[in-house]
Amino acid sequence: MQKDISPFIFGRKAIGESFTDREAETAHLVANFRNRVNTVLISPRRWGKSSLVKKAGDLAQSPKLKVIYLDAFTMRDATDFYTSLANAVLKTTYSTLEGWIEQAKRFFTRITPRFSFGNDPMNSLELSFELEAISKNYEEILSLPEKVAIEKGIHFVICIDEFQNTSLFSEHSLFHKRLRSVWQDQQHVTYCIYGSKQHMMISLFEKQSMPFYRFGETIHLGKISLADWVLYIEKQFEKTDRTITPYYAEAIAKNVNCHSYYVQQLAHLVWQRTQNAVDDEIITSAVEDLINQNELLYLRDTEMLSETQLNFLIALASGVSDGFSRKDILQKYKLGSSANVSRIKTALIEKEMIDLSGRTITFLDPAYALWFVKRMLKKETFL
Repeated sequence: MQKDISPFIFGRKAIGESFTDREAETAHLVANFRNRVNTVLISPRRWGKSSLVKKAGDLAQSPKLKVIYLDAFTMRDATDFYTSLANAVLKTTYSTLEGWIEQAKRFFTRITPRFSFGNDPMNSLELSFELEAISKNYEEILSLPEKVAIEKGIHFVICIDEFQNTSLFSEHSLFHKRLRSVWQDQQHVTYCIYGSKQHMMISLFEKQSMPFYRFGETIHLGKISLADWVLYIEKQFEKTDRTITPYYAEAIAKNVNCHSYYVQQLAHLVWQRTQNAVDDEIITSAVEDLINQNELLYLRDTEMLSETQLNFLIALASGVSDGFSRKDILQKYKLGSSANVSRIKTALIEKEMIDLSGRTITFLDPAYALWFVKRMLKKETFL
């Protein structure tokens, strides 16, 4: 590792030495991939789901087990989904341009595929279909991974990120029913589904009325522990000839509530300011920088809140984590009735501003919590 390059990674998948702990979760996911167990991974955004899935996929992959990664974030409709799936399966299993085209024509008997090429045909070849043909023969595409796996004598693990985005598709309920009806009978394909909209993922996979109810094992990803973060931060500083004590490493993790993305970002900001050893001034400056980077976004989000929603967050930032319906809390923070508190919670969960774990409520975005305490309550944060 170069000593003048930050050892902390955020905003992209953590790999190698930047991947922190998650040993038990990684082993669990690898076992699911190898044992053909469908998996649904649920956690708040930026908790490291994509990095975890990539790490597990790399470990599980073998000549007989091929891992495919899809991202539904940019998909606008079911046609985009079907097309991306077909392209990914064929490109993963056929290495020559001629073989790619030949197999596509052979596997699709009711749909006529169209091919487009860029300057580099092998790397820019894209398969597409007529919209009407797909809507009538969707099973042919959804069955493609199973057919290819059987012919090649392999097993596929198909990992789909931001899956909740498919709920925005036209006729999304019908689309999900079609996926489930085909996928549940496949013996040579395993699916790993995950996404960053926690409440939408829970609704898709944990409501009995939804097509994907009990589709596979649901894993609620927890936070990396404070102790593991402290060890990781100390180690990364040491590798670049900078010094941080356990106290300050703990301060970094605690300031952002052990949130994977923000621990990496705040640790980077602290590292950036450190010549030799971390001190109080460096931590304070880094926290202020983190807040300032997101200030406009947080101001906008806060201005869109109703008066009672804002009062609810003030109560939360002031130390109330449950018991919001108690008479004294209702009166002190002007929350209205107990029924109104329930409506506020639902609205703030849908806005992805709070997280509910049992009866305990927390800010979903710990950097927003820092900003809220400093700017709205005029209080200093933890040091």
